[in-house]
This record gives sequence, structure tokens and C-alpha cells, in this order.
Amino acid sequence: MKVAYVSCLELPEADIDEGPLVGALVEAGHEAVVAAWDDPSVDWAGFDVAVVRATWNYIDDLGAFEAWIDRVDGLTKLLNPAETMRWNLHKGYLSELEAGGVEVVPTGFFGVGECVDLADVCGGRGWGKVVVKPTVSAGSFGTRVFDLDRGEGEAAQAFFDGMIAEREMMVQVFMESVDTVGETAIVVIDGGITHAIEKRPRFDDQEESVLLRETISDEMRAFVSRVLEVAGKENLYARVDVMPDGDGALMLSELEMLEPSLFFPYFSGALDVFVRGLGKYAPVSD
Repeated sequence: MKVAYVSCLELPEADIDEGPLVGALVEAGHEAVVAAWDDPSVDWAGFDVAVVRATWNYIDDLGAFEAWIDRVDGLTKLLNPAETMRWNLHKGYLSELEAGGVEVVPTGFFGVGECVDLADVCGGRGWGKVVVKPTVSAGSFGTRVFDLDRGEGEAAQAFFDGMIAEREMMVQVFMESVDTVGETAIVVIDGGITHAIEKRPRFDDQEESVLLRETISDEMRAFVSRVLEVAGKENLYARVDVMPDGDGALMLSELEMLEPSLFFPYFSGALDVFVRGLGKYAPVSD
């Protein structure tokens, strides 16, 4: 099978998954080629499948990326599927999951150009410390944390106003557990959990701190199952990022089905699962 590992012409940061996964695909007998979504010379019809993995610059031209999804969807098999990626592009999916009964980190969404008084919005909800970021984002782009109770209200408002002039924005209450137990990224491949990563959040220009989680609790497994069931989207891979609230109950921070890091260098056993799962999409021979 000829597989495109879909990246971009200029990676904003290193892709730790590319080497391990491309190597595993080649070892399994596939022809694996790294191809950039924004390279107009790529013949996408020449691939049996295109696995979207590191298209991290799409936030610079969302319209072009959406057009690429639509075009390539008619030329080869996209994974994750086009419908799944379109749904996952905008963090508004969190509202849909919350409406379906998933516990989500409390979030407010705001449209481009909307006039918002953060002090009023956050004060009315009892949020003293908040995370402000775009609803369409990759990595840590445009993600800042502000402590309104410690005099950072003006800075938060200025940052928000500068961003919302051009982008839809979201504001989330800052979960204090992030500074203690951190966030857990649970990796799901071919329908099953393979591993989980403990990570500390990062904001603009920060490095991410990660390590392999030794155990995955039954509570986490049940939570992931419910999130994916409510989402109801076909996927070869997904990452469910969770954190505990003040009482220890799990809350969803993100469900990533577009281009999440899957942290293969931290758990190589997930590579075989990915390759086997991808094999199910091989074209049927005459």
C-alpha cells in the first residue's frame, strides 16, 4: 500500500512521530512517503491512503486547508476521514460533546469582532484565572493564561481584543489541577487505548513537558469510551485530553482527531497497532 504521511512544508515545531511511524510502515512492507498538504506538486491520487499527521500550519490559512480536505477526499482515502477532520477543526465541538453529557472544562465561545468585557464574563462565572485561546489552533498558538484576581485583567483584555479582531476566541476557566497532577493525553488507535501521556500545559513559545503514564484507570477508560461514543466520528486515531476538577472528577479539555501528537517515541508498542489498523484500509485486489 502506498501511504502519504501528511505534513506541511514548514513545520512550526519538530514532529516526533514522523520517524517512528514512517519507519514502522516501511518495515511492514508499505511504501510510505512524507507529503506536505500545502505542496501543490503532490499527486494525491497516487496514494492509496493519506494519513494526516502534522499539518500544523493550517491555522495560517484555514480556508486553503479546508479546500485541501475537500479536494483530496475525492482523490484518495483520508485518515482520519474528511467528515471527522472538518468537525474537529473548530473547538466548538466541545459544546456539542457537553450537550451530549460529557463533562467539559467550562468554556465560553466568542465570534470574530465580538465586543466582550472579560471582567464581566469571567466575574459572572466566578473565574479568577483563565486560559484564552483561538477556537482554531494548533500546538500552543495564541494560548495564554491570565490571573484576573492578581491584576492581569487589563493584559487579558488587551490580548483578547487583539486576537478576536481576526479570529474566533474561547475562554476557559484555568483548572488548578493542571499545576499539581497535570493533564493526561490518552491515545486511542484502531478503537482501543494504547497508552497515555502525562503532560503539563504549555502556552505561547513554551516547551511541552511529557512522560509516559504507567497505568490507565478504569475511570479514564470509561470516560474515553463515553467521549468517543458521544462524538460518533469514524477515526483511526484520536487523543482524549483529560484533567481532574477540584473534586477529582475527570473533565475533557480536548478531543483531538485531526493532527494530534501520538507520542510514539514514548510507547513504541502503539506503532504495531497503528500499522495493523491502517492495513484495514488497503485497497481490495481484483
